[in-house]
Amino acid sequence: MVELKKIGENLEIKNFVIHQLLKTAGFKEVKKKAADGLIAISEKEQVFMGNLDKSYHRKSSPIYGIFSGENPRFRDLLIGYKLEEYDFLEFSKNVLDYYGSVLSLTPTSTGGYMILCEYTNKTSKNDFLLVLMINNKEGYVVNEKNLTLENIKNLDLSKVDVACLINLTEWANIENEEETDRITYLSFVKGMKQVSHYFMTFIDCDNKNTNSESSQRLLTAMNAFFEKEKYSRKKKSQLKNDVFAYCEERMKNKKEILLSYISQLINKDDPESFQNFAIGEDYKVSSVIGGDKAKMKQLKYVSYEGENYKIEFEKGAMLLDKTVVYDKKSNDLIFKNIPMEFAEKIKAL
Repeated sequence: MVELKKIGENLEIKNFVIHQLLKTAGFKEVKKKAADGLIAISEKEQVFMGNLDKSYHRKSSPIYGIFSGENPRFRDLLIGYKLEEYDFLEFSKNVLDYYGSVLSLTPTSTGGYMILCEYTNKTSKNDFLLVLMINNKEGYVVNEKNLTLENIKNLDLSKVDVACLINLTEWANIENEEETDRITYLSFVKGMKQVSHYFMTFIDCDNKNTNSESSQRLLTAMNAFFEKEKYSRKKKSQLKNDVFAYCEERMKNKKEILLSYISQLINKDDPESFQNFAIGEDYKVSSVIGGDKAKMKQLKYVSYEGENYKIEFEKGAMLLDKTVVYDKKSNDLIFKNIPMEFAEKIKAL
C-alpha cells in the first residue's frame, strides 16, 4: 500500500506572521495594522506553504536575482534578524514599517496583506524567507479581523500581488562579492497587478543577472533536459539551431528572450515541460533571459558534407574547448587533442 504524503510535510515552518497595509491608489497616506504575535503553526499554515512551495516555481515563472545594494534597508533588517538583534516578530514589524514608507512615496501603489514566513525545506536542507503581498479582495486567504489564514486548499498565484523568496542558506554561504555576482539566491514572482517596481525597490532586488550568466543557465538547463529525455544527437542539434535562431533574432532586434517560447520550440507536444524543468532551483533560468551572443553561439550546430568527407560539430566546441580551430588566413580547419581511438583509425588508413 502506497503511503500518501501530506501537503507541506517536507517543510519545517519556523515563523509565520500576517500584517496589513491600508492605502488607496493616488494617495500618500498609509495605515498599518501589525499583528500582535506570530501565528501558531497548524495544518492550515502547513498546507498553505506546501501548496505555495510546490507551485512557486512550476506555475509562476520566477525571475532570479540578488540584492543590488542600492536600497539596503530590507537586507540590513534581515541581517539584524539573522544576528539575533531582534526576534522574528520585531523583524517583521520593522519590514512592515519600511514597506509602508516605500508605498507612501509611490502614489500609484496600493496596500494589502503582507505574509512573512521563515521555513526549512527538509528535502534540500535549505532555509527560506518568503515575503508575500496579497490584496485579499475576495477574502480567500486572510481572516481580516484577526490576521490569520482562512482554510484554503489552493493559492492561485495569479491573484498574488507579488512574492519574493530568499534562499537564506545560499545567501549565508556567499563569502565575498565575486561569488555574489555568480549566485542568485533571491527570486520573485508577480501576479496580474503591476506592483513589481516598488516592491523590487523595497526588497532591493536586482533581477538583471549578467547576460552571460543568464545565457549560461539556459544552455546548462537545455543540455541537462536533452540528456534526461534521451534526445538523439540529430534532434539535439536541430533544436539547438532552432533556439539559436530565435535568440539571435531577439537579440538583434533588442527584444526579450522568453523562456516560454523556447520551451515551445523544444517540445511542441508538451510546451511547458522544458520551462517547468528549467525554472526550478537546480537551474534557476529566469522567465526573461538576457542574451549573450558569444554564449548563445554555443547552440550553433555546423555541418558540411564534401565529396569524400562529412564534418559536423557544435560551434561551442570551437569557441570554448579549443578542440576545433578555424584559421581564417590559411582557410584551414584544425582539430586538436583528438581521441586516441580516432587517431588509431586515421593511422590505419
